Amino acid sequence: MDQTRRTVTPHNPYDAPGTNVQQDENLPERPITGIVAGVLIDLGGTLVVVTLIGFIYAIAIAAQGATAAQIESALANPDPSSLLGLTNTVAGLGMSYLAGFYCLRISRGTNLRYPLFLALIVLAVGLGVGLTWGNMNVLLLLGMSALTVGVTLLGGASALRK
Repeated sequence: MDQTRRTVTPHNPYDAPGTNVQQDENLPERPITGIVAGVLIDLGGTLVVVTLIGFIYAIAIAAQGATAAQIESALANPDPSSLLGLTNTVAGLGMSYLAGFYCLRISRGTNLRYPLFLALIVLAVGLGVGLTWGNMNVLLLLGMSALTVGVTLLGGASALRK
């Protein structure tokens, strides 16, 4: 009988688990999935965050003695240069950045084509809603829309570097 001795290294329970973290570059692109995820992140995320900011703002001004009519007026037509307006703008731009980033990562794109499609979709929706409601200056709306497109592309560009 041939008996061979095996050398077994003892298992160390404190070792990090071994895994292959390299991405397979041969995976197919998923443009529709990336763009849909980006739209949901941008529009849905902005809606949720702005609602939370409005809720917190309403509580803060109610605690200072504002009436229900004053609170409703402040939330219905926020001045873009007010603290609430600036906070909403920064939150919206943050969601646009994340949307561009994740659009590119999920779609497995190699350039800014898919974040550009995402930015154009969000631009069309934003301009459509803004012009329909009509409670914002058109030049301000166009400026904010252009800023949103730029920030979405910036998010996509930062995903290219990862």
